[in-house]
Amino acid sequence: MDSFEQLIGRNVNEISLNESTNFFIKPLPYKIKNCGKRYPSSICHLADLDFFNIISFEELFKFDKILIIWYNWQDIITDLEIYYLSRDFDELYQDYLFIKNKIDEGLADEIRQGDTRYLGALRLDEKVPQPNSEKLANKRKFVLKKNYLQKILDEMGFKCRF
Repeated sequence: MDSFEQLIGRNVNEISLNESTNFFIKPLPYKIKNCGKRYPSSICHLADLDFFNIISFEELFKFDKILIIWYNWQDIITDLEIYYLSRDFDELYQDYLFIKNKIDEGLADEIRQGDTRYLGALRLDEKVPQPNSEKLANKRKFVLKKNYLQKILDEMGFKCRF
């Protein structure tokens, strides 16, 4: 962990991160509300979603933990957090099945961010064919949603302190 701890205080754009064989590594930005509470300012991209060859849940979450490199609006790394995704695999799996079932039913064009809790299917601009339907659907990416990232931040203890 020493090499990762040396990242604190550095600009996120000036570092190179190698893929780990033990966990996901994701630099993520956050902002701070007036009360001092941190909130994620973006989602966390996991993988492209190919409607005709859907990645398995096991492959999507090939690691049970994620190292989040939190950085502020000035792109300065302020915190590192290892979070065990496995704590939430039941909920993430339910979200995954919902998305997969919609695609299998030819309803990929009807997937909405509000349909799931933690894992989302981010809509992109490009329209592509989908299985079991003549309708085109927006291309998608699997993402960890902002409310899930907020849950992680809250568990780190960065809450409003009055």
